[in-house]
Amino acid sequence: MQYVFMQNAGVLAPGQTDQLPPSSLQGAISMHRTNPGGQAISDHKLNMGFTQVEAQKKMYTEWRNCAKNQLIARGFASAGRMAKGFPDADLLPICTGMRTLHPACDLIVSVVAANDMHRLDELEEAVVGLVNHSCWKLNEKITKAKW
Repeated sequence: MQYVFMQNAGVLAPGQTDQLPPSSLQGAISMHRTNPGGQAISDHKLNMGFTQVEAQKKMYTEWRNCAKNQLIARGFASAGRMAKGFPDADLLPICTGMRTLHPACDLIVSVVAANDMHRLDELEEAVVGLVNHSCWKLNEKITKAKW
């Protein structure tokens, strides 16, 4: 299945079966985004369908590694940028890309079809929360490597 953003709602490209709507989140997507409801990382994982089952743990590791690779590619891992703070402007494209990957994309399409906007907001916050968490983990790893 291919997922793309709805630039022309209702118009499908050849071979395209579903469309992802634009993010439903209000406010800036940044490393300093407030966490509505005070959800823990474990809550975000559960919202995305990552459970303690071994196969789901492996899927989460793959998803997080993809996020980490995007963070590194956008310069989140350079010491100079870490010292200046996280480059929030680069976070939105990463979150946008991560929501197109399984399982986020499947869940988003399902909740949009069911018109469950509350659940959609939970999923969107989970994507941002997990990408933020990946960035903090990457920062910790870089900091420890320097010592």
